[in-house]
Amino acid sequence: MDLMPLATLLSDAGLGTLGQTANSSAVSIYINMMPAEAELAILLRTPLSGTRIDYELPGYYRTEFQVIVRGRSYAAASDLMARVLESLTFLVETQLDSIAIKHCRPRTEPVPFPLSKGNLLEFNVMFDIAFTKI
Repeated sequence: MDLMPLATLLSDAGLGTLGQTANSSAVSIYINMMPAEAELAILLRTPLSGTRIDYELPGYYRTEFQVIVRGRSYAAASDLMARVLESLTFLVETQLDSIAIKHCRPRTEPVPFPLSKGNLLEFNVMFDIAFTKI
């Protein structure tokens, strides 16, 4: 799955900047890899198994993706994740760049991870998505 349309949506919503350096004090948005130095960041990750192809329904995809938000404090990371959840939840068909999203919704409430070596907090949410390519 190409996560760039979703990353661009988050950037356009003012949640962060694509391709920003990890040392910046602003929120950076990454796809599939987040540098250890990033202190305020949103990471979108495709499943390691890839997006399944259903030959019975050509051009239609149902898959998942992961969102990880990193912050300096519990409150900052939790607030950022809440804004990401609001931006990425689609219950009606929505067109973004190269995809038409049938639905996109979080599977669970955000799950906090223990502090990292750099004393940063991370929240994780898995999303289910169905889409067609345009």
